[in-house]
This record gives sequence, C-alpha cells and structure tokens, in this order.
Amino acid sequence: MKSVELTDNEINRFLNLTREYKHEKPHQYEHTRIKDGKIVFILYNSKKLVYNDNVECYDLLSNILEEKEYDDNGYDKYNEKNYENSISILENYEYTIGSDETGKGEWYGPLVITSVCTSHEENLKLKEIGVTDSKKLSRKQIGNLYRKIEKLNINHETIVLTPFSYNKLYAKFKSEGKNLNHLLAYLHSKAITNLLSQVNTSNVLVIIDKFDYKKMNEYLDVNDSVKIIQENNGEKFIPVAASSIIAKYHYEKTLKDIEKRYNINLRKTKPKNIDKNIIDKVAKVHFKNVKKYSL
Repeated sequence: MKSVELTDNEINRFLNLTREYKHEKPHQYEHTRIKDGKIVFILYNSKKLVYNDNVECYDLLSNILEEKEYDDNGYDKYNEKNYENSISILENYEYTIGSDETGKGEWYGPLVITSVCTSHEENLKLKEIGVTDSKKLSRKQIGNLYRKIEKLNINHETIVLTPFSYNKLYAKFKSEGKNLNHLLAYLHSKAITNLLSQVNTSNVLVIIDKFDYKKMNEYLDVNDSVKIIQENNGEKFIPVAASSIIAKYHYEKTLKDIEKRYNINLRKTKPKNIDKNIIDKVAKVHFKNVKKYSL
C-alpha cells in the first residue's frame, strides 16, 4: 500500500471519480473506504489517501493528483494566485485556444469535446457578454450564453459522440490496451489541431481543462513554439469557459434528441429499467452501473 496527502480540490475530484465504485463503511478516522476488485482506496479525515500499489489505482490517481509546472527557481508558475486576472495573461498571445469536454462523468447521453480559438479582442467580448465557469450556470443560462457566443462567430471545433458512437470508439481503444483518458486526449488533440491549422502564427496559447497530463502530451503533437497549459479548473480562463458552455449546450441538445427518439427520460431512469435493445444507444456501457445490464 502507498499513500499521498490530497488537497481539497483533489479530494473533490477523488470523490466524484470514485462514486460508482463499491464503498465500504469507513472505519474510525476514515472519510471514505473503497474496495472494488483491485481498486482499493482509503481516504482519512486527515486528507491522507492510502491506495493499492497497482496499475488500476495509478490510472485513477492520474486524474486526481494535480501536476505543477515550476520555473528555474522552483516556483509554481501556474497557481491560482498567478491567474486571478487571467485576461491579462491572454494578452501576451495573438490567439488562445481553450478546450473542454462534458459528459464523461454521466453514464447516459453523449460525450462532447469543444475547442475555441479566440483573439484577445474576442476574449474581451466573451467576458463582456457574461461568459464564465459553466458550473455556475443553469441550463437556461447556458442556452442563452450559447446563442450570444454564436452571434460573435467565434471559431470553434465541436465533436459530439452519441452513446452508440462513443461505445464503439471506447471498445476500439480498450482493445488496444487503452482507457478513457487516451480517448479524451485523442479527441481534444483532434479539435485543437484542426483549429491550429487555421491560424497563420505559432504565437498561440493552448489551455486545456486538465484530466491526464501525460496522455494529453502523448497525443497533442504541435509546434514547440506553441505554449500549452493543462490547468485544473481551467474554466477560469475565458476560452475554456466558452468551450465548456458550447460543449454543455450540445450535450443537452443531443441528450434531448436521444430521449425523444427512444421515448425515455434518462435523468429519471435507472439502467436496470432500460430495454437491452437500446441501452448501448442511450448509455455508456462501460460504466459499472450500466455494464451488468448491457450484456
């Protein structure tokens, strides 16, 4: 067994990413105890996380632990304090590309990846119309902001994978010994690369809402002069916030289309109550709570 001390943000990510795994009653001084096959995690009230020394646990940890980039003096260049005024950082580049996804944590509905490419002037316009962290917005507000963004003709790439397409692609990656983060890195890199091919400069800052630092670097092969940041809570940057809003708009639109087509309310339906003939068309079948009903 190994251990690591988590930050508050890492704890929140840990709890979100492990909610589908088998939990046991915590012992004294423990906050969360998970034992699910090879996956073993014990989170103590002291914020210490104990885990099994195996590939399965390391895969999850790669999505939980924050990675920092340091300058020559050992100073964390990209901490929250440095980005309190994120607009000023964007001024240093001719273009900024922000990339985000939605739907990876929901067992139902599509997976949507969106990247936007903006000039500094466009970032100011996005801020002016109220673009902000989409987690603070209702579905109605997201719809209203999406329509405002659309009127600005912001250059963007959106990839929508319906559950059926998602399941086929996920199965392909799994057959190659890869996981969900490989799939996400592939889709983000595809959207970002398409946008980079449309600008005639390398004076570009790419900001990705971080999910797996190493796998993203494996897939995103760009000009060395292009600056890339992978940042937790990347929505504090206007381009990432705009990407998130566009992605969530398309998630809701596609989900509505799926529900209408199959006459089902997925937010109020449990996987066990879904017809096996359609479950791979409305749900991500590798999710633990879905898999046993899709066989």
